Amino acid sequence: MNASNNKSFWQGAVLLTAVALVMKVMSVGYRIPYQNLAGDLGFYVYQQVYPFYSIVIILATYGFPVVISRLVSDSNSKGDHLGAIDVARISFYSLAFIGLVSFAVLFSSAPYIAGLMGDRALSLPLRVTSFSFLVMPLIASVRGYFQGKENMFPTAASQLIEQAVRVIAILLLTLSIIKGGYGAYAAGTGAAAGSVIGGGAAVLFLLFYFLYRKKTINRETGNGKRKLSIKVVLIRLLKEGFAICVSALVLVLIQLVDALTIVPSLIEAGFDGRIARITKGVFDRGQPLIQLGTVLATSLSLSLVPVITKAYLKRDFETIIYYSSIALKVSVVIGVAAAAGLAIIIEPVNTMLFTDNARSLELGVLGVSLLFSSIALTAAGILQGMDAAREVAWYVVLLIGLKVLLNLSLVPAFGLMGAAFSTVGVFSLFAFLSVLSIHKKTGLFYKAKFKGIKVFASMAAMIIVVGIWKETLYVISGEEDRMSAAVIAVSSSCIGAVSYLLALLRLHVFNDEELLLLPKGDKLLSFSRLVRREKAET
Repeated sequence: MNASNNKSFWQGAVLLTAVALVMKVMSVGYRIPYQNLAGDLGFYVYQQVYPFYSIVIILATYGFPVVISRLVSDSNSKGDHLGAIDVARISFYSLAFIGLVSFAVLFSSAPYIAGLMGDRALSLPLRVTSFSFLVMPLIASVRGYFQGKENMFPTAASQLIEQAVRVIAILLLTLSIIKGGYGAYAAGTGAAAGSVIGGGAAVLFLLFYFLYRKKTINRETGNGKRKLSIKVVLIRLLKEGFAICVSALVLVLIQLVDALTIVPSLIEAGFDGRIARITKGVFDRGQPLIQLGTVLATSLSLSLVPVITKAYLKRDFETIIYYSSIALKVSVVIGVAAAAGLAIIIEPVNTMLFTDNARSLELGVLGVSLLFSSIALTAAGILQGMDAAREVAWYVVLLIGLKVLLNLSLVPAFGLMGAAFSTVGVFSLFAFLSVLSIHKKTGLFYKAKFKGIKVFASMAAMIIVVGIWKETLYVISGEEDRMSAAVIAVSSSCIGAVSYLLALLRLHVFNDEELLLLPKGDKLLSFSRLVRREKAET
């Protein structure tokens, strides 16, 4: 297989990873000072309503714009520029209807949903969050239109503006509210308002950009010949929009299940209401860590879709197996390191980021889901590329139902540990079903070698090295303050990464051809040969 062609796959992955990483770092970054300002109760309030906002963002970023861009691109390829602008117009009206209905439903049912969550004081932050559905139609329509025109600037710029304004608004509002003595629920409501403000900033930018390009658009539409059916566009938006982003939605939907079930289940187990809510806030500390840890896997799965689709249309299963095996191997290598690394240093990480090490054991168990989510999201991307998005959607429906049942049965009995185990169990099943489906379609495991034993041997080496290093620093420092925790957490992460990489290269987990496909592959190959004490081939 041609190395230069293969490198384009990884270049796409690097680009998507870089963009996603910036967004995720910002997303994780603001939640740490927010928790430090608002406390675990304030963090709980925001995390209870955050899944609703996340659903809007995912649909407006990954779902609807992709469908719209396909329709626009199809019209452009036929020289029908009027049809292209028709797609954007009809999409906007269709999504405006969906957005208005969603806003009305969430706004009016906020007291009922808050009751299901076991906390009627959440009604106001839920109602504030409902306004985010009103910004979704224009964001998705304009992004989709320009993506179909192969102009990615509006999408990238609007995402950065939305996130930057959102982070600044959330932190400023929270700071002023806490200083004013208004409490955790007011802080959570302010954070929800900050998210809506961020969406509004994206709307303003996209609106101004569209008006700026209007003259060019008007010249192009003079060549139009036809208009599209509203029914056709609406059906495709609903049918394909959710299918495209279903793997991105699974993380948010699991958080939504936790938001609806954990507090009522803890109260059922005998917790005082306030203690149950604070406890849920502590559990929510794990969510940004998991989201950040799955950035590489999510970006990888998205970059796989066009590559696998092209090979699948040609029924080139050799290429499908080739890319799938490397992608899954990378997801396992990353997932193992993230899960094991977080588990072993969770106490200093918890203290460094969130001021204390409360519920570190439960958060460490929750971190194990990083391994399975990395595999599952990568496998889901492969299946989407093989025109099996509907199959992935059914898996998600099954898993969300299972998550509800597991939470309702395990949380009353085992508390937060039950919630952590249910998340790990759901993601492990998702990974198993998705990988099994790939194997059934391609015979993946008959031809690919994953070197799982060597990966886990590398993990064991990392755990031993980090464990010794961490305990040595604890003995030397003799304290468990936040600064000491930061030194231990950061240094342990660096030591762990180096020891894990050395073990992977020494055990030859990736062969020379695979290393060359990775970012900086030539340098990795040279370093790998140095570690293995081999001479370069002449």
